[in-house]
Amino acid sequence: MTSRELLYVKTIADEKSITRAAQKLYLTQPSLSHCVMNIEKQLGTRLFRRTSGGLVLTYAGEKYYRMACEVLRVYAAFESEISEESELIRGRITLGITNYLACDLLPRMLPAFHRNHPGIEIRVVEETTDMLEKSLLSGRLDFAIMHTGAGDGASEDPGLWHEVLRRDPFLLLAPQDHRFRDKAVLREGKALAELDPALLDGEPFLMVSRGQRIRHVVDRVLQTAGISPQIVFTSRNYETLRRLCAEGMGYTFVPSHYIGLLGGEEYQSACYTVPERYNAFWELSVVTLKDAYLSRAAKAFLKSFKESIQQEI
Repeated sequence: MTSRELLYVKTIADEKSITRAAQKLYLTQPSLSHCVMNIEKQLGTRLFRRTSGGLVLTYAGEKYYRMACEVLRVYAAFESEISEESELIRGRITLGITNYLACDLLPRMLPAFHRNHPGIEIRVVEETTDMLEKSLLSGRLDFAIMHTGAGDGASEDPGLWHEVLRRDPFLLLAPQDHRFRDKAVLREGKALAELDPALLDGEPFLMVSRGQRIRHVVDRVLQTAGISPQIVFTSRNYETLRRLCAEGMGYTFVPSHYIGLLGGEEYQSACYTVPERYNAFWELSVVTLKDAYLSRAAKAFLKSFKESIQQEI
């Protein structure tokens, strides 16, 4: 039973004539009659009976007609929705993002996108990067905006594809009165001095929780430095760690792009860059399933998002 057959029966019932229905459908009368005979043969019952007023539906024909009307209505609505999605009048996007990135990036570009495409519904799933990867692999998300690290053991699933948009180095933060101030080196052309994490073996450290991408990067840096820090406090909130560092509680690492994101300017730490050999950075990336289908709405959103990032670089 095809949509074409449904339309044929509905049109004959509406016109009460095969001849008029054939004209409306741009078919010959014999071909339309043959099609109806095949439908009736498949169903094992008659759909029409002849009367002096034309063709009328049998009991089975009435049930077929109601079903045909409903199916064709649903099909027409579906076609309309697909057309609107293609024209970016309607659509839905489900994107994953970490809560800090959502706070930082979405207010910069989302209002303009919504003004241009008010009919597109945007669903945001805020999770850790590890959870976002699992959600992508399970098909819950169209794409994710998140940070990926260099050799941190994460973001390496072969089923995921990454498009890197920006690199963000990590800064080593220290209490203002820390005892390694004279070991910092100011490189030519650099605004901040450089401090080697290898000096900090056994020193107190403030760390984000395991499973967060910042922790992946920091653990790798400390392992490369060959040191075993004394972890005195753990939190999911990097800003809490930054402020505790300023209060003299220990050292911590913070992505440079996050400095000042949540205010707290009164909390001032000593800030240092990290030697390049430690690869102390992460990269802002759009992550999708490899060979995944992206709707026009999703592509339009990503185009706007990438343009907003390029304006910052």
